Amino acid sequence: MIDFLVIGIGRMGGIHARNLAASRVRGARLKAVCDTDEEKLEAFRKKHPGVETYKDYREAVLRSGAEAVIVATPHYSHTEISEYCLVNGVNVLSEKPQTVTVGEARRMNAVAAEHPDLLYGIMYNQRTNRMYAYAKKLMDEGALGELRRVTLVVTDWYRSQFYYDMGGWRASWNGEGGGLLINQCVHQLDILQWFVGLPVSLTAVVKTVNRNISVENDVAVIMEYPSGATGEFVASGHEPRGTNRLEIAGDKGKIVIDKHKMVYIAYERSEREINASVTAGYGSTRVKKTYATYGVFRKLADAIYGQQMRVVQRFADVLNGKAKAPTAYGAEGARALEFINAVYLSAYTGRKVRFPVDADEYDELLAKLKEEESIKCP
Repeated sequence: MIDFLVIGIGRMGGIHARNLAASRVRGARLKAVCDTDEEKLEAFRKKHPGVETYKDYREAVLRSGAEAVIVATPHYSHTEISEYCLVNGVNVLSEKPQTVTVGEARRMNAVAAEHPDLLYGIMYNQRTNRMYAYAKKLMDEGALGELRRVTLVVTDWYRSQFYYDMGGWRASWNGEGGGLLINQCVHQLDILQWFVGLPVSLTAVVKTVNRNISVENDVAVIMEYPSGATGEFVASGHEPRGTNRLEIAGDKGKIVIDKHKMVYIAYERSEREINASVTAGYGSTRVKKTYATYGVFRKLADAIYGQQMRVVQRFADVLNGKAKAPTAYGAEGARALEFINAVYLSAYTGRKVRFPVDADEYDELLAKLKEEESIKCP
């Protein structure tokens, strides 16, 4: 039985804490919670009197005796707390994003590498989506052949002005290090790089549409991949009925994933074979289609307990010796974050950005954006 400490019991951290307290995670129990908000702690104590409560995360780590910590605090504090836990011998499962800058993520990964006996994971819960898991298997097996095109459209992250006004740290450079990209889209960008890796370069445009915020809620990106394939990524938080769709096209087939269904289209002949053999007409081939869905019961369970509980369960299983690896290692958080940093660099400098991203250049840009925001909104 693994004792957990949850640091930060706001919206997401509160869900983690309640699931653990209700024994919904096998082989795990909630030992303690920590938050700087005394009202939240008092409310939690009333409902869960057997759980220890702390206001300082350092004291909580040292005194609770927890073997594992879930970090669910605002973005900028993720690496500070995660590093403290690892240095003090405690396993860490961090909420996304890993941090705000790729430079900080790289430094955090170096710290984690110095503690190979401890487990460092990140809450990339979209990897538990069985459609994505199936698509990942196909990609790893080379089922699509040579990558030709990637198209990701995520415009179903609708967020009203009321949402942004609820929390002072939301949608700000100083509070969360960006907007739509780093808060909402980090999950889809993790899936994108999980499937096809990072591009060699990208060009991006970001803007704010119909919201009183200092960060973006509209994004358009063109990517170039090592194979010569191109990619398009479009995202927004201002379309009331948006689209969630990922298409990956290769020489041997195509994967199309909408929000709740997926189709894998396998070509009988590769595109190269079709092109080489056509002597009349346009050219075509027969295909075999395989379908997958999100699942009604899984969707219902996610609505009740949260998709993230599967990540916590897997993390506990690894610590209990029942699984080999977590849903995602913490070090993997740097990849989607590097993509996000590259988008901001391209958008605010007006030029193409190549990978790997220059961490110092991004730090300078972020510092400038934070300063400008502080002057505008003191």
